[in-house]
Amino acid sequence: MTSDIHGDWHGVLDTGAVKVKLGFRLDGDTAWLNTRAAGVLELPLARDGQRVAFGSVPFDIVLDLQRVGERLEGTCFHNAVDFPVSFAPGLAAPAVHAARPQTPARPFPYETETVTFTGADGSKLSGTLTRPSEPGPHTALVLSSWFGQTDRDQMVAGHRPFALWADQLTRRGFITLRYDKRGVGASEGRFDTATTADFAADLACAVAVLRNRTDIGVVGLLGHSEGGHISADLAAADPTIAFCVMMTPTGVPDELILEAEMFNAARVVGGVPRDFDRTVRFVRALSEASKAPTAGETVTLAREILAAEAYPPERLDSRAAIAASPWRRYWATYDHTAGLRGLTCPALVVFAGMDLQTPPRAHAAKIMAANPSANVVTLPGLNHFLQPAITGAPSEYGEIETTLDPSVIKAVCDWIVEVGRP
Repeated sequence: MTSDIHGDWHGVLDTGAVKVKLGFRLDGDTAWLNTRAAGVLELPLARDGQRVAFGSVPFDIVLDLQRVGERLEGTCFHNAVDFPVSFAPGLAAPAVHAARPQTPARPFPYETETVTFTGADGSKLSGTLTRPSEPGPHTALVLSSWFGQTDRDQMVAGHRPFALWADQLTRRGFITLRYDKRGVGASEGRFDTATTADFAADLACAVAVLRNRTDIGVVGLLGHSEGGHISADLAAADPTIAFCVMMTPTGVPDELILEAEMFNAARVVGGVPRDFDRTVRFVRALSEASKAPTAGETVTLAREILAAEAYPPERLDSRAAIAASPWRRYWATYDHTAGLRGLTCPALVVFAGMDLQTPPRAHAAKIMAANPSANVVTLPGLNHFLQPAITGAPSEYGEIETTLDPSVIKAVCDWIVEVGRP
């Protein structure tokens, strides 16, 4: 290795799911790799002329790089996939986030207020209510965000899509309520022990708050991804719900379409899976372990599966705990179309044409079969986040300035105006 490879290098690992900044220093026989989880790792450096290789099996990362001009280029092995990577000399410049021009800004032509209510577990949940300035009664919507520890705006990479939904709907004469999930933002409670059923129960509490108001007529629901499912579940159980909007829902369990869909996001960014069939069997086995009668049995099964795959001992317990988490165990046996099958109110289901997480080709037919009377539309060119897509990979969400494509705002709002007026 020549001296001009020594020193600091920076680049980005794009897994299709996320983009992660990578930085390292090469010094003699050592590579110093910066990581979020463990700080700086001191790793042995293998070298052959202008080629270098280093990595950490416990942290699931191995880099194999070759000098090409002024850069180091090659592959990064992570999550059973070889991803193309390229590194420039020196330290990375500070990140500059893309603009978010659609984010609503004051002054608003409507009123807003902070609302607190008691969730299904007894904890205090906090949200934002928007209402037109004109006297009511108005149709109201409760908004439900997707999977994960999301706040009332479903904020991701600076995007605030639920603030935008609230803004657009209120400008059209509707009241909206959006809230932080339990254990997130200003809401109390524990997120880590909650399941999809718990989030549906919290949604029912939010609906009850609205029904106590004199300025509200009927109540409808709008949810994105997992939020769409809890909206359908509640609407099926509560016949007084006036309408339901599900955006990018799932129609079948993930493990049933692994062979066709598992590495979609990785592939569109150039990733090449290693030992594809083995990885599919491994993921499916962990999913089956989550269906065990008790969490303890899930942990035991998951540990056996992980050990058989030579999973790093340092990460074995934490990975088994994920398989045994309350949310994962509930979702493993969740009937994705039960709520939709039980709906008697008008329903709109929106798919995104370039969605790699719940692609229409895998889910739309099951959704339409579950409720033939539902209005099911697929909007071309959009990703799961409902942005105009570049590749469809989740890792691009933060680089796209548009928060919600105008086509989805129009389709959803026009439908709600049609079916949701008092």
